[in-house]
Amino acid sequence: MFRKILVFLLVTSILTGLLSACGGSSADSNATKLLQGLNNKAKVLVNQPGWVHVTEQIGYDTDKADRGTLSTGQVVPLVQTVDIWYHINDSKLVYQYVWIMSSQDGKTIEVTVFLNNLLYNLTTNVSNPLNPYTLSLDYQFADEMDSFISRSGHPVVTTGEVNGKTATIFTLDEKLASPRTTEDYTQPFNAAGSIASFDTETGLLLRLERTVTLEDGTKRPFFTDNVTIETGVQPPPDIQDYINGFW
Repeated sequence: MFRKILVFLLVTSILTGLLSACGGSSADSNATKLLQGLNNKAKVLVNQPGWVHVTEQIGYDTDKADRGTLSTGQVVPLVQTVDIWYHINDSKLVYQYVWIMSSQDGKTIEVTVFLNNLLYNLTTNVSNPLNPYTLSLDYQFADEMDSFISRSGHPVVTTGEVNGKTATIFTLDEKLASPRTTEDYTQPFNAAGSIASFDTETGLLLRLERTVTLEDGTKRPFFTDNVTIETGVQPPPDIQDYINGFW
């Protein structure tokens, strides 16, 4: 989850302030209302007492061999599986969760546990306070789209099939005022974008993609996250062990 927020902040920092703002169109307003409606449906669905299970299949397409190294020396791979179990209390707030990142071969890379208003990173032995909160699983895409529209961007809304579901797809593409460089690519890029696909029926996020267009015109899928969200499920014994403090 937090890694996704960091990716969102990275993309936003690339895009923010590069184009002058202007008033949004009625189509932009309709897109915003449509996204709000989907998010509202999803929030009602996931914020019920019990467990919510999120599985993310994540891949990065960069010129680097990995996503960096943890303080433990563990290399973070380009292809990851993130398994998250959120526990919702009777006040409809997340008060516990277990977050596990694994490599393609199933090796555990990083584990984070939220218990007793503290967030524990069991891999790096770092803890921070955290209060119970309302679960939102659009990974701040609504904020990203609002910012995009304020900079004169116009989201494109389409429908299609994503991960076997009928999806409402929002595409944001923005040309940069000048080429930008990053350690992820050996050449500058001059455009960036996002594609978020939501289950039309439930409002749940199905896929989130971040793209860049390089100076030679090649469009690369910098980040792709295929998301599966389940409600009304029970965690397996190993997840229960984390919640019970058996580390």
